[in-house]
Amino acid sequence: MKKRRTGYYSVTSVARALDILRCFSAANPSYSLTELSRKLGIHKSTVHRLLATLEEYGFVERNPLTGHYRLGLRVLELGFAAASTLDLRREARPYLEELQKKCGETVHLAVLDRGQVVYLDKLEGQGAVRIYSQVGRRAPAHCTGLGKAMLAYLPEEEVRAVIREHGLPAFTPNTITDEEELLRALAEVRERGFAWDRGEHEAPITCVAAPLMDYTRRVVGAISITCVASQTSEETMARYAELVKETAYKISRSLGFARPEDEEEEGA
Repeated sequence: MKKRRTGYYSVTSVARALDILRCFSAANPSYSLTELSRKLGIHKSTVHRLLATLEEYGFVERNPLTGHYRLGLRVLELGFAAASTLDLRREARPYLEELQKKCGETVHLAVLDRGQVVYLDKLEGQGAVRIYSQVGRRAPAHCTGLGKAMLAYLPEEEVRAVIREHGLPAFTPNTITDEEELLRALAEVRERGFAWDRGEHEAPITCVAAPLMDYTRRVVGAISITCVASQTSEETMARYAELVKETAYKISRSLGFARPEDEEEEGA
């Protein structure tokens, strides 16, 4: 087994468990306890304890007849989750390009991961000012348009759990730092179908975002138009709000989402 580079934050037991999972492949779909111990160079008792934990959480399964281990369904679920994220970016890209041409501003695609916004795609605007954001970078959810667009469609208990984990830190004087005020703001997002960020994360920046839904009507991401507040009129922002809402609906339709009125029209 290739020697693993360890860092200050490496947790040995977690790293070893991941090493076990990495042993499995299409060419080698199952192993006995002895084989894994030999392959990893780890004592059998240690490997057995790690396998027991992985089995408990569904990451490996043990064949009761042969005693051999193979990957469990939980790994498959994670694989589908990762694939769906990649599919979302691919599915959304042509719509984002169309949106960027219409507004000339920076547009983003993001998902919510562990209560934080993660940028999946970005198309830079035509202006001289560059927006601080990068694909793969994380941002807080409570003070960004993308984050609020997604939080608004989560169950309230999940939103409160996100707040407990990450808090509501102030980034600018406009940041919402009160839990109940944020919940009221999210209710307004649901009413109008899009979310504002008026200098709540970065003072000079304003943006409008709308959620993306899949065929189960579950929020799976959000898109936004981001611009410099001092260079954008209220009339323009109102137009952008309609544009981003319309584009988000198109992407959602491509993911199988249908509003009740859409289903009524199809059944008519």
